[in-house]
Amino acid sequence: MPEKDVSQVLSEKGQEIKKMFKEFDATLEQWKFSVEDNKDGTIVEIHARALIKKKGK
Repeated sequence: MPEKDVSQVLSEKGQEIKKMFKEFDATLEQWKFSVEDNKDGTIVEIHARALIKKKGK
């Protein structure tokens, strides 16, 4: 699989997630964003945890 620019991938995945959450009530419970430099480059970690319920329940 060819590599894509990270900003393009995040934008695409963000749109997918946004569409999915329109059907649900979601509460963000935990969020983590970290940046670490190492000898090969910079590692970025993004982690989100949400409680999701169907709307109207």
